[in-house]
Amino acid sequence: MVHELSPGTAGGDLVVLAHGLEDSWESWRPLARAFDPRWQVLALDLPWRAGNDYRWRRQGSVARWLAAGLDQLPRPADTVVAHSFGANATLELMASGRSPARAAVLICPLYCPPEQPITWQVFDRARRTFDRHVRDGLRLRIGERLRTLDAAVLEAMIAKAIDRIGPAGFLTVFDQFVASGGLALTTVDTPTLILAGGADPTLSAAAAATLGRDMPRATLLVHEHYDHFCHVRHAAEVAEQAARFVGETNRVTVRP
Repeated sequence: MVHELSPGTAGGDLVVLAHGLEDSWESWRPLARAFDPRWQVLALDLPWRAGNDYRWRRQGSVARWLAAGLDQLPRPADTVVAHSFGANATLELMASGRSPARAAVLICPLYCPPEQPITWQVFDRARRTFDRHVRDGLRLRIGERLRTLDAAVLEAMIAKAIDRIGPAGFLTVFDQFVASGGLALTTVDTPTLILAGGADPTLSAAAAATLGRDMPRATLLVHEHYDHFCHVRHAAEVAEQAARFVGETNRVTVRP
């Protein structure tokens, strides 16, 4: 399903948004409000939304699911903006040879450098990070109600969410993380902005540098104050950087 967050204006760019695992298309509202008002902004409701049962994993790859969502658009997207698990789906789709748009903005993707050995230590660290992201994501969705919510009630809600997601959710993320190291990134010719944060344990500075290096048309920006949900906490900054990147990409595209 596709949800319109901004109608844009005639002749404006079409920007499509792909959310992360256990997230919602609605989480894009702060960023959509900060985007160029001329852009038509559409958010995909993807099968890895919050509360899903993970049966979709047996029916196709994440790239296939993202492609199915893009095929619902009224016209080809000018830019795809994707967060976390959605950014990995975009990476996988681009590496398969399909460009989802003229430009891509990937926010805090999950990336495992090819030379990174997959050890139990890496597994355990990923498990802790996963729990942290579930916690932070839930707190963001609760929003202003956090001020009046009892701490014990909040912890119970977080524990319940982690239990509901269960091993299926974590292994879905971990498998995508491991698989990212084998993607044919050097073949991706879509201009791509990669946004990473020093406060995000998912994508280290070294891993981000490797990702940016291996994609021939990638631009990497790492901000120390960005965490995994920087597109919500710093929506105006992220929107400004996306707009600048899209503008530069468009200028290069039309250059004789």
